[in-house]
Amino acid sequence: MARRKRPSREKKASNLASLPPELLDAITSYLPASALYNVSLASKALATYISTYAWKALAQSRFPSTCPSTSTSWPGTARTLCTLSKAWDRRAIVARVIEPKEGGILVWPAGKREEKWRKPRGQTIGFTPVIDVKEVERQGATREETLVWSAGAQVVVRKRLWKEDEGRGRAEKVAWECYAPAGASEGRDDVTALHLLDSQGGQDSRVRCIAGTAAGKLEEVNLPGKVGATVEKRSFVTDGESVRSSSLLQSTTGSSLLAAQLGDTSIRLYAFGDSQATITANSKIDINAGHTASAKQQPRAWSVRFLSDTHLAVGTGPSTHPISVYELLPTGVSTTHVRHFTVVDTFERLASPPASSKTLNSVYPIIPLPATTTASHPSLFLSGAYDGWVRMHDLRSSHDVVRSYIDPTDDSGIYSLLARGQESVIVGANSQSRLKIFDLRMGMKGYHYLDGQVEEQSTEITSDHALFLRVLDHRKDSAVYNLASASPSCPHVYAGISARVLELAITEAWHPKPDPVYFEKFRGGKTWNGWRAGEVLELAGYEIESQARQRLMVQSGLHGRPASAGMSIGGLDERWWVK
Repeated sequence: MARRKRPSREKKASNLASLPPELLDAITSYLPASALYNVSLASKALATYISTYAWKALAQSRFPSTCPSTSTSWPGTARTLCTLSKAWDRRAIVARVIEPKEGGILVWPAGKREEKWRKPRGQTIGFTPVIDVKEVERQGATREETLVWSAGAQVVVRKRLWKEDEGRGRAEKVAWECYAPAGASEGRDDVTALHLLDSQGGQDSRVRCIAGTAAGKLEEVNLPGKVGATVEKRSFVTDGESVRSSSLLQSTTGSSLLAAQLGDTSIRLYAFGDSQATITANSKIDINAGHTASAKQQPRAWSVRFLSDTHLAVGTGPSTHPISVYELLPTGVSTTHVRHFTVVDTFERLASPPASSKTLNSVYPIIPLPATTTASHPSLFLSGAYDGWVRMHDLRSSHDVVRSYIDPTDDSGIYSLLARGQESVIVGANSQSRLKIFDLRMGMKGYHYLDGQVEEQSTEITSDHALFLRVLDHRKDSAVYNLASASPSCPHVYAGISARVLELAITEAWHPKPDPVYFEKFRGGKTWNGWRAGEVLELAGYEIESQARQRLMVQSGLHGRPASAGMSIGGLDERWWVK
């Protein structure tokens, strides 16, 4: 009997790269980032697969609400998301005050350069910053960031371009511009609403923004970015009413929408494109239409915000129902609300002191929660109120409030909110320059609209915490008026306090391998990432616990902890120590 020929091992040998794509997807979906990197070193075929597919899948599955929808480099995006997530968990923050640097500031409308920034000086307690920021990812690991904020009657612009340069570290260029209308007066003409418009792409150096003022001007301003050029403007008709707040819904295919709060009770909706010289409102809302109470007893509007391309929310108060949601129609906006929200639910009445359960309340900021990579329902939004509570609302739920977040040690009003996807929310309080960070995912905080009732919440301790944005030469009792970030995947957050704007870099300053797109390794010199070491603030903070217990924490400077520092805190950035 002839012996069967043994098959060649080479022909039968199989490896991971030879598996069908569906199996590779299933296998790599279980691997952490470090394991994916190691697998990519095994062969050229696996390196190509992981670079093309696996890093994108990891970013979208592990960070569904903070992952950007597009990327020119998914390996770089996955790296940024992983390092940023770790930095947030370790409360790794490097903070400084920012303002135009001396030398070469482009001043408008004169269109010339000046050596020194002229700070606003007409406000009694300092200007109240309004901030907006955008970041664009270009080819070749290049990013462009445009930051604008109001400083009294001025609009300050910082344009920053940085690039990861293989073998040479990180290259960064910064340019400053300032704009103030001719004849503008500090205090009277202070900028109260500000939005950046999307750039035209390419190498366009222009900055386009919409600015509203306390004096009733609402204009689109086009700063050309070149010495000697002319500023272009066009107006939104306000009839001279003071602009109190606004919200922008920009479209790349049709008309964009701007909702502006004018005076105490009027909301106007403007639809605009590129062709109109003057823009008039196509509809307006009077929030007190039909009220029979006297003028002194009627609520006023505090904020306006697009929740999606179908709904607009208005925060009002004092009122028993301080949130009104209106429908966006082809002809404008509905003149009557389609949903009215209270801001006190059963759980809050049981968990809060009586003072926090007043019938009347005022809602200041409202923000929508962004969609995830697996769901796009624009139904969840957060509100911040006078009583110090942050609340989650769901247009699909019959409950007015579906989750609540509170610092038991501080009931100061909430002036600003910034969502980091659906993972956490950064909260600006109205005293002591205090930031609070609440986790939206854990324990009592996790929410899905098919979950159980609100009364079933647990009161377990979470990782919520607070920070004091301490500035040595600044008055201590300031509100955090505004918060902004280019996106949930960006490691830069900007906070506006009285007469100051702070930049918070979410990273570990002493990390041996920081994200090379945004940060450089600190080598112990006089600068870190282009910042002077003396600029870096030493923040203080505490953990928010359910029974009003506090563990006070202090940050050390960049050059190490002082000899008097207490013990370090396990699991947190090395710069934190117990007070």
